[in-house]
Amino acid sequence: MNQKQKSIIVVIPGDDVTSRIPAEKKYKLGIGLEPHSEENGGNVTILATLAGRLLQHRDTWFVWTNSKRYQPKSEDRVVGIVLQDRMGTMGGADVYRVDIGAPHTCSLSSLAFEGATKRNRPQFSAGTLVYARVTSEGDVTDPVLSCTLGPKDNGIPRKDWMTEEAAYGELRGGTLQKIPLGLARELLSPQSIVLEELSKLPFEVAIGTNGYLWIHAARPEYTILIRNAILNSQVLTAEQIRGMVRSLIKSVKENLQDDDDEEDSNMEE
Repeated sequence: MNQKQKSIIVVIPGDDVTSRIPAEKKYKLGIGLEPHSEENGGNVTILATLAGRLLQHRDTWFVWTNSKRYQPKSEDRVVGIVLQDRMGTMGGADVYRVDIGAPHTCSLSSLAFEGATKRNRPQFSAGTLVYARVTSEGDVTDPVLSCTLGPKDNGIPRKDWMTEEAAYGELRGGTLQKIPLGLARELLSPQSIVLEELSKLPFEVAIGTNGYLWIHAARPEYTILIRNAILNSQVLTAEQIRGMVRSLIKSVKENLQDDDDEEDSNMEE
């Protein structure tokens, strides 16, 4: 985050923050900010959609909020837990009830997967983890999830659900960790420093805007390292994050090397 920003700017939904963002420099709008054009195509104003602090990270402006209860919004990426084997059928598809940590559970159709058909569709049991996007916020009904690519997934190749390479779908193995909503939003930013530094390790991660973090690594030691690094990053500056992650990686790799050397020595004996 920009260390030159001295004053704390607090905003609420609907606030016009156009004057707060220098127009003479190129910038991007992150979470909690949306551009609005006048009906006659005139000036563009930038409005806050979340309550929190207006912050800048590099060339991206966003609203930092750390609310404890997740409220689904259309096109949010979420990690969910299937609550029951099946809650019913609709149009020849199985419909599952999914918990995403919101006030209401969500529904997920077995046909809402890339390449799924009535004959060839995924089947889940209670406790299955899925990575999905919110397609309906559910003003009068329960929110709806989908595991197909959406309008904000431009550039992501479409992969059949059976290939296990699809952007959304079942999360197999790994570890699930609950994290603050503000941290989840920061991790979803393309400029996440902690994930950039951790990319030197072999692992998979799914980050839900709803505050769920799924980590799948080749070794349990890496899983613990990744989880600790992400949680610690909340209270550190950019340089501190880089130093912390590099130190953790070095320490874990040295310990693993020592364990391997000891194992080789015992085998020789």
